[in-house]
Amino acid sequence: MHQLRQMIRRVNATHRGLGPLIAMNVLTAKSKKTILNVAPSGCGKSVATNSVATGLGERAQWYDSITLAGLVRLKSQFSFYDGHVVVDDLGMEKSLWSRTSTIAVLANLVYGHMIRKITHSYEINIEDFRGSVSMNIQPVMLHSLVQSDEWVAVVRDKVIRYYHLIRPARPHRDPPDIEINWGPALHEVALPTFKGRLWYQLIDVGLTQWSFARVEEHIPDLLRACAALDGRKKVETGDLRLLIKLLQPLRLERHIIETFGFETGRIFDNNLYCILVELASFGEPTLFQIAVDYKVDMSTVRRLVGTVHRWCYVKNDEPARVAPTDEAKELLKVCGVNQRW
Repeated sequence: MHQLRQMIRRVNATHRGLGPLIAMNVLTAKSKKTILNVAPSGCGKSVATNSVATGLGERAQWYDSITLAGLVRLKSQFSFYDGHVVVDDLGMEKSLWSRTSTIAVLANLVYGHMIRKITHSYEINIEDFRGSVSMNIQPVMLHSLVQSDEWVAVVRDKVIRYYHLIRPARPHRDPPDIEINWGPALHEVALPTFKGRLWYQLIDVGLTQWSFARVEEHIPDLLRACAALDGRKKVETGDLRLLIKLLQPLRLERHIIETFGFETGRIFDNNLYCILVELASFGEPTLFQIAVDYKVDMSTVRRLVGTVHRWCYVKNDEPARVAPTDEAKELLKVCGVNQRW
């Protein structure tokens, strides 16, 4: 069995639904990419990235937040760096501009391997950065991010947006114990063959977030990382099947971001995303359950459910519950909720 599948099963045994999120962040670290982990508070983002940082040991650097100006102090540390950087909570950035700039600058650093920026107050010069970055963000903050120019210019093509949909019903007090077998270096793994049904399934998933040119960069790198983490220097069919399963949550983006122009006018449907998290986590949650999770009144839950009637409705049982429509059930299935590992 693939090492990542084993990791997912071990984590899910104690932390339901957290295995794929951890595996995806490990894969991001190995493939030298940037990942933005999206989930409401309490869904395990920090647990996942902290576990990855712990598992990577000296290969990882962990920060609560990194501002653009803060990179000035890290320029010597990040130059000629090939490890993994974890930014635990972008919500700690005090302004929208700071938050957006942090995401854009780190994404450009991973993709372009360097930063040379001069402002009126500081100068940043980071050279030969060969590392990767994981960042955590709550969906309410994604609303402002998707409306920024940086979304189109940088984030959309250079960042993996992973939509984590599982809220723990019984949170585990101890972090998951993961072991990462780093395997051979990425450049030692041969490029995969660009053909076949599974390859085009991966292309289809990738195109939900990235342009075709970027898909042809990201997918081969992720496949090579899959092989390397299993201790191999050649991509096999099992790597394609595994990556297809891991990338399913990316498909959600087409349904929760509404766009009114080709490059302008975007809205992230935060209410829909929050309700989908509850449906994915609990099947048919009660109004009370949702009210407790989001700290609102039950009448507010009932009202907000009415705004997304395409996806769910209130069952006036005792107690009243929110049930998914057939379309929502199909969407959650497409996005990999409850898939077997």
